[in-house]
Amino acid sequence: MGSEQFKLTLDQIDYAVSVDDIQRLDGGGWGRKVIGQPRALEALEMGTSIRAKGYNVFVNGAAGTGRRTAVMQVLSDFKPDNVKLRDLAYVYDFHAALSPKALSLPAGQGKLFRKDLHSFVENIKKLVAMQTDSADFKKQKDELVTNWDQEENSRLAKFEAALAADGFQVVQVQGDEGQSATDILPLRDGATLSFDDLQARVEAGKSSQADFESTRERYYRHMDAMRLIFVDLKRGRSTMEDKLDVLRKKTLRPLVHSEIEILAARCEDEKLRSWIKELERDLLGHLFLFAETGAPPADQHSAKVPLSRYGINILTNNGDVTIPPVIFEAHPTYANLFGSIEQHNETPGDSRSAYLKVRPGSIIRASGGFLVLQAEDLIQEEESWIALKRVLRTGKVEIQPQPGPFGPPPAAKPEALEVDIKVILIGGEMLYDMLYQGDPDFQKLFKISAEFDATMNRNDESIKEYVSFIRKITREEHLRDPAPDGIAAAIEHGVRLSDHKNRLTTRFSQIADLLREADYRAAKGGRSAIDAQAVEEALHARSWLSNMQEEKLADMIVAGEIILKVSGTCVGRLNGLAVHDRGYYAFGMPAVISAQVSPGESGVINIEGESGLSGEIYNKAVLIVEGFMRSRYARDFPLAVSASICFEQSYTGVEGDSASSTAVYALLSAIANVPLRQDIAVTGSVNQMGQIQPVGGVTEKIEGFYHICKKAGFTGTQGVMIPRQNVVNLTLSREVMNAIREGRFSVYAVATIDEGIEVLTGIKPGNADEQGKFEPTSFNALVGDELRTMAKTIKEYLN
Repeated sequence: MGSEQFKLTLDQIDYAVSVDDIQRLDGGGWGRKVIGQPRALEALEMGTSIRAKGYNVFVNGAAGTGRRTAVMQVLSDFKPDNVKLRDLAYVYDFHAALSPKALSLPAGQGKLFRKDLHSFVENIKKLVAMQTDSADFKKQKDELVTNWDQEENSRLAKFEAALAADGFQVVQVQGDEGQSATDILPLRDGATLSFDDLQARVEAGKSSQADFESTRERYYRHMDAMRLIFVDLKRGRSTMEDKLDVLRKKTLRPLVHSEIEILAARCEDEKLRSWIKELERDLLGHLFLFAETGAPPADQHSAKVPLSRYGINILTNNGDVTIPPVIFEAHPTYANLFGSIEQHNETPGDSRSAYLKVRPGSIIRASGGFLVLQAEDLIQEEESWIALKRVLRTGKVEIQPQPGPFGPPPAAKPEALEVDIKVILIGGEMLYDMLYQGDPDFQKLFKISAEFDATMNRNDESIKEYVSFIRKITREEHLRDPAPDGIAAAIEHGVRLSDHKNRLTTRFSQIADLLREADYRAAKGGRSAIDAQAVEEALHARSWLSNMQEEKLADMIVAGEIILKVSGTCVGRLNGLAVHDRGYYAFGMPAVISAQVSPGESGVINIEGESGLSGEIYNKAVLIVEGFMRSRYARDFPLAVSASICFEQSYTGVEGDSASSTAVYALLSAIANVPLRQDIAVTGSVNQMGQIQPVGGVTEKIEGFYHICKKAGFTGTQGVMIPRQNVVNLTLSREVMNAIREGRFSVYAVATIDEGIEVLTGIKPGNADEQGKFEPTSFNALVGDELRTMAKTIKEYLN
C-alpha cells in the first residue's frame, strides 16, 4: 500500500456547508446582536450588576468579535430596580474663592435648587430696593448724613476762619493734567498771591525777605493741618458709611434670614444647608451688591464682585434620568476624562465666579453609571491611566487645572467630587494578562474579565445564527438579498477564518465586509442577489489585490532564482512550508531545508542560530531534533556526528518549530544517503519521541505549495504532508479541493517520523527490537548503521 495509506480522502478534508441546511435553518430572522459569546456575556452581566468596589470590567478578545456590540447590548438591557443617581455641582466657597465647593445632591435637586437660588437672589434685590425706599430708613439715613455734613462743614469753616485770621485762603487750582486740587494761598490787600508773586514783590523792594520766609513757613504748617483734617474727615465719612451699613443690616437681617430659612427648608443635604448659612453671612456683608444705585464703602474693592457668586454650577442633571448613564469616551485625554477649568483673561473679582468655569469630564458625566473606554487608547495617555486608577481607588475625582495655549493654568483648585462609577475597558487578547501580571493596582480594580472567543462550534444553532446575522446586515445596509448558496459560501468563509472545519469565526466584522464586497461584485455582474459566485468573486478579488508579494516569490521559484524543486528526489534536502503573515493577508510559501553530515563531535549545528537569524522557539526545536537522534539511534554508542541544518536562500529571521520535522527528514536522509521526494512539501513539529505535533497555518501552507506546483506544472504526484492532528484544521479553497478530487494534488497526514519517512522515501522505516536493533534493510537500520560507522571512525581517528 505504501504512502497511499496516509493520503487523505476528500471526505476527510471537506468542510462545505450544505445549501439544504441553509434552507432548512433559514428562519429569515434578524438575529441576536451578540453571537457565540455566552461566557463573555455572563461576565459582562455579572460585572455590570455588582456595584462593589473593584468590580470593573475588562473586555478582551480579537477585534471584530462583537466586543463593543456586546457591551452596548448588556448595558442597554441593564435596568436595575432602584437607580440612585446624584446631581453633581459646584458653588462658590466664601472662605476660599479659588477653591469651589463640591456638592452631591439627589437626582433632580440641583436644577430645583438653582431655580430656588435664583428666586432668592431676586427677592433680596426687592427687599433691598424696598428698604431703600422706606420712609423710616430714609429718615434715619438722612439724620446720619445730615449730622455728618454739619460736622464736616463746621470743621471746615473753623479751619478756613483760622486761615483768614493768619492771612491765608483755601483755593482750588488746576493741575498740569487739568485736574482740580485744593491749595492754600496767602492774602495781600484782600487778594490771593502765589509764592512766585511774593518773590517778585521782594525783588521789587515792596516786601522784605523775612516776611516772605515767615509766610512760607506758616503755609507749610497750614497745609499739614489741612491734610490731617481731610484724613480725619475721610475717616469720619467711612464711619458714617459703616453706620449706614449697620443700619441697613439691622433693618434687612430678619428679612434676609426669613428668606434663607425658606431656601434651606427645601434642602435635605447637610453640606448644602451649611453652605446656605455661609451664604447668609456673606450676603449681609455685601448688601450693596443688590442695590440698583449707590456705591459700596470706599475702602472695599468688592464693587467688582458679580452677583454670580450666589449661584450654582450643575455638572450633571439626572432629574429626568431613569437608567444609569453610559458614556463612551473615544479620546481619553486628561481633560476629556476628568474635566477642565476654562482659561481666559481674568478680570478683577473673577475669582469669585471660578466655580462657574469648571466643566465636567466623562467620569463625572458617567457617575452612577458606566464609562466605556478603549484600553489601548487609555494606556497611551499615561497621565489619564494613572489618574483613573486613583479615582477607582478613592471614589473621588479631582479636576486639575491644565496649562492652556495662552499661559499658565488657572489658579482655581476645585474640591474633589465623590463619584460612583464602573469602568468597562475594551482591549486586545493579551492585554488583560499583561496588565494583570504587571500592575498590582489593576488586579484589585478590574476583577472581571469578559473574554471573547474568536471561534464558536459549528452546529445547527450557530449556522442558524449566522444566517440571521447575514440577513440582518443585508437588510440594515440595504444590500441585495443573499441567495442560499451565497449564504453557504459566506458561512464557509467563516469556517476558513476559524482554521477549524468544525468551528466558525466570531469575527463578524469580516463576514460583514465580505457581504459588502460580494454585493459590489453582484452589482457589477448584473445579478439581483448575493449568490455563491458573487462571494467567490469577492474573495478572489480580495486575494488578488493583496497577493503581489506571493506572486513575485512564486515567479522567482519557477524562474529558478530561488532554487526549489517540485518534482524528483534529492538527498539531504526537503521542501518545508512557512506562512508569511502581512496582517491583512497571509500566504504559505515553500522553503528548502537542507542538511549535511560528517563524522565529528559538534552535534547538530543550527546555521540560522549561528548567524543570529533564528528565534528562541526555533533554537529549541533544533535541540529537540538532536535529542530525538540520540534517543532513537545512539543508545549503545556515542552520537559522533557533525551535522548542519539550514534554510536555503533565507535572509530574514526564522521563528517557530513547524519546520522541525522537515529538518529531521533532511538530516536522516543525509545520514542514510537516501533521497527524499521533492514533490511533497512538509510541515509539522516533532518531539523527542518522534511524534509529529500540530502546527498553525496548514491551510495557507497547502494552498501556497499548490500554487507553486500549478505555476511549475502539475505532475499528478505533488502534495503536502501535515500532522494528523491538523486534519480538522483543513479549510481548503474550492480550487484546491477540486485538484484533490481530480487527483492532481494530494494531502498526507502522518503521526510519527516513521510514517513520514515511508511517504517521502517509499522505504519501510523498520521497528527496533528489545536490544534496539532495527529490521535489516529498513530505513532506520540504514541510519543506525551509518551513525555506528561514524562513531567507529571517530574512535579510530582519535586513537
